[in-house]
Order: sequence, then structure tokens, then C-alpha cells
Amino acid sequence: MPSRTAEILNSSVFAPDHVMFPELSYKTFTYPGDQEALSALKSVPGAGPLLTYLQENFTEQLVFVENNEQMIRAGAKSSFASLYKLVERCSAILSLPVPDVFITSNPVLNAYTVGHRRTCVVLHSALVDCMTADELSFVIGHELGHIKCGHGLYRQLGSFLVQYWDAVSALLPIPGLGLLRIPLLLAFWEWYRRAEFTCDRAGLLCVQNLDASLSALGKLAGKITGLEDEFHVESAIAQSEAHRDVNKLVMVVSILNAMQNTHPFVPVRLKQLREYAKGPQFQVIMSGQYERDPLGLHEGGARVKCACGAKVNSKLNFCPECGRPIDADAIEGTLAPSACASCGATITPGVKFCPGCGARQDGAALPAAAPGGGALDKFKNFGGGFLKR
Repeated sequence: MPSRTAEILNSSVFAPDHVMFPELSYKTFTYPGDQEALSALKSVPGAGPLLTYLQENFTEQLVFVENNEQMIRAGAKSSFASLYKLVERCSAILSLPVPDVFITSNPVLNAYTVGHRRTCVVLHSALVDCMTADELSFVIGHELGHIKCGHGLYRQLGSFLVQYWDAVSALLPIPGLGLLRIPLLLAFWEWYRRAEFTCDRAGLLCVQNLDASLSALGKLAGKITGLEDEFHVESAIAQSEAHRDVNKLVMVVSILNAMQNTHPFVPVRLKQLREYAKGPQFQVIMSGQYERDPLGLHEGGARVKCACGAKVNSKLNFCPECGRPIDADAIEGTLAPSACASCGATITPGVKFCPGCGARQDGAALPAAAPGGGALDKFKNFGGGFLKR
């Protein structure tokens, strides 16, 4: 077993005595003001149902197809199995359905999650390269926190407000509509920053190692290969007090400049996370006393349609409405890639003819005949390279 694989699979999260949080509710670790700041976005008329429809019927499917085309999908029995098992374990710790996992070659230290029902976690190669297994567990736990809290829908709403407000205002000439833009954007950015504090807490609950959590955040702010041991948490946290050394005008301008930031500054995140870890709330949760959500109604993740018609969180074993066993194969919206029966090549969902050998896939209509030979013959004569990028 390669040393990197062994390190990942020996992460502290796999320890038999690692604390698990069955039926964990997102309210257990929510940062103060997170949900209050989100209420302004939720109050936008029709926003929730509209975004849910767009996510489930367009955005999630588009992201899934594009990720499969441009990234490598991890799986327990396929590529990057150790990383998938790490995400699987972290999902079990925080009690939520396992999302799709994709790895992409990118020199920027980053990870992100997308989706409301068909959720995914994307890990940049640079992040995996530079993080220890426990640091990586913190980052994964942070991203799973976004899924647990159902942040995906309202992130999309905020992005919509930023990108398309002018177009919407032109289509809906409602008097005074323009006056709402700035307050809504301010509410969005304020909530987004608080949501990051919330998910840092989820990352800590996942890895249960404060040093690893702080060092992971430190690397996101500034990382130099070979000098990792020269990062000092205390001095980095002290930077969060820099505003005390400037006059009020500079401080006000600094606050205004930072209003559009989606993430709090790392020194502030380090300070907030350390205070949380050393406070009584974290210790109480670790002792097993926390708010529970046995049905997982709020969190993002796949839903299974039971025979009784109820849509049930896929992490459950039995339907809470009728008691029937949950069929994991009936997950709604599943678009798993398949393999060509002829040549074995991976087939992206929706593709009717294999790009490798041209074989017709199940359910696809036969191509219409064309002068000078069929479309499939032309494809074969071209050498099979027409669809290669």
C-alpha cells in the first residue's frame, strides 16, 4: 500500500473510539447569527421553491455531467478509493448521506461543494497534496457542514442577486425594487461569512483535533513547502486585532472594503474556532448531548422515493411514513455513469452512442440512414477521434 494511501486510511477519524454523532442536527453547531442572517434571504417571495426546482432539474444535473467530463470521480472501488473512504467516514461522523466526490488538477488550495439533493464535494489536487490526513478531514468536514446545513440553495440565490439583478429588474419593473438590492446583498455576504464559521465548527466536530483544524486553516491562508513548521498559530490569531492600531476612519473604510468578501479572514477564523473548541458548548456536544434531527429533513443530500410516495433522506434505513425498508437503488435523480457493453468505456449519462466505439446504448434510437452510408459508419471511418478534446 503506497505511503500516502496508508496515511489517509490511518487518519484519526477511522479510530474505533472516534466520537460519532448519529442523528446530528445542523442546529447543534450553527454559529450565532447564521440562521438569523439567512432569514433575510429566505424571506424573498418564492425563492425557496424556485431555487429547489432549478437545482434539482438543471443545476445539479449540469454540474454532475460537467464534473464527470472534466474531473476524476472518486469511488470505493474506482479512482482515489482512499479519498472516497475518507469522505464516506466523515459523512458517517456527521450523519449525512455521502456526496459524490470529484478530484480536479488545480494549483489553488481549495475545496467546495455544490448541490441540494445531488450533492458533490470537489477537492483540488493542490489541497490534497499539501494537507495531512487529519487536516484534510477538517476540510472535508467543513464542506460537509455546508451540505448538512442546506447552504447550497441560498448560495445560489446570492449569486443570482449578484449576477442577474439588472436583468431581473428590467423584466420586473416593480417600484422600489432597486432599493432592495443593496440590503439583500449585504445580508447575503454577512450570512455567507457566518456560514463559514458554522462549517469550521463542523470540520472540528469531524476531525476532533484542534491542532489539525488550525493548521489546515493556516495553510489556506499561506503555505510554503518546507516551512510548515514555522507557522505559528498564536501570532496568526494576533493579526485579527490589527484594527485596534488604526484610526476610526481607516477602520470604517476597511469594513466597507470587506463587505463583499464571502469568507472571513483566516486570522479571525482561527480565533473563533479556537474559542469554540475551548468553550463548554463543544465539550457538551463531544459528550453526546446535542440536538438531533432523526429524519434529516433540513440537510442537503439524496432523497429516496418510497413506495408510499414519501421522499426520504437516503441515509435512513426505513421509511418514517410507512415503515418499509429504504431501497438505496431508488435514489431520485441518480445519474451514475455506466460502461459501454461493447468496449467498456465510461458513458456519461444521456449519451446515446459510445464515443469510444460508436456502439448504440440501451434506449437510444437507431440513427437515421444518410446518403453514402449511415452516421455510425461515418463515425467509424473518421477514426473515432471526432469527439476527443
